[in-house]
Amino acid sequence: MSNLAQNSSFNDKLMFENVQIIFGIYLIPIICIPGLICNILCIIVFITHTMQRLLTTQFLLYLTISDTIKLSNDLLYSFVLIIQIFDQQLGKKLFLILYRYCHYINTVSTLSTAWLTLIVAIERYILCTTNSQRRIRIQKNSRLICNLIIFVSLLVALPVSFRYEIVPISSNDTTTSSESIQLTHFGSSRSFRLYSIVIDLIRAIFPSLLLFYLNTRIIYLLVRMKSSTGTAFSRLTLSLIVIIGCFICSYFPDALLSLVLDMGYINETYRRRTIREITDFCVTLNSATNFAIYFSISYTFRRAVFRLFQRQSRKTYYPTTYEDLIHRHQYQARSLCKHGTPL
Repeated sequence: MSNLAQNSSFNDKLMFENVQIIFGIYLIPIICIPGLICNILCIIVFITHTMQRLLTTQFLLYLTISDTIKLSNDLLYSFVLIIQIFDQQLGKKLFLILYRYCHYINTVSTLSTAWLTLIVAIERYILCTTNSQRRIRIQKNSRLICNLIIFVSLLVALPVSFRYEIVPISSNDTTTSSESIQLTHFGSSRSFRLYSIVIDLIRAIFPSLLLFYLNTRIIYLLVRMKSSTGTAFSRLTLSLIVIIGCFICSYFPDALLSLVLDMGYINETYRRRTIREITDFCVTLNSATNFAIYFSISYTFRRAVFRLFQRQSRKTYYPTTYEDLIHRHQYQARSLCKHGTPL
């Protein structure tokens, strides 16, 4: 039985290392680098005048910022894995230094993304059912709501930063010292387990259930709004429906595994860590796909992107200040006096 257990453990470790190479070294950079570029482009588009007049823009702007932080955090994880290939000691040292902070940032970004997505769904549902005065009230308070979500996420996720600690590993060789990351006393306590359950519930379980209900209601209302079919409102609503659906499909399994199976990462079996690599990649993929959804469905967003590039590529021939205008007229007058006025 012991040999069978050792062989099973060795196979699980081999599978984990292969999955980590495929997802961590190859797929995550392939997804994160274009995703970061597209999200930065989204942020630029959302702060333009064309998109600012839309009620949902403020929520989508903060949602894109949260996704950008998530992608940057995951890309840093891939860089550490790549460094470990060339310099194992340096890569391990960077992993020990960064893991606790990256774990906290990841929790904050996923919390923010979950509740910003939920707020987007609630706002879109209200827009489909209420009058214009309620819409104006939502637009005025949108920035306050977004800032409140970010602030609460930073506070709620704070205990995560105390889950792990770096401890020295004792060895017979006194000339070399090694360290390892382990759960703290608080991280292995029942209190943190209860806290982890609450985090998983408010991070994805409750938001996913509410989003599923709101999504079905929005689809029902959108079908009934026959007069708005094909308009910018319906197309933007359709893109938000797709985004909400992607969120449910990517976040719900990850949170369910953490909630039911208590699947973390450090001090877990290699089989569970393998599953965690795959579910974490689904969350990363969700953060990188919003631009493609906006661009393919929303005509208003697509037009704003085209205008942005046209504005960058167009050469300016006319002055933009009053002094430049006077200089231009003086130059034209001197040219007419020199060459004569054409008949």
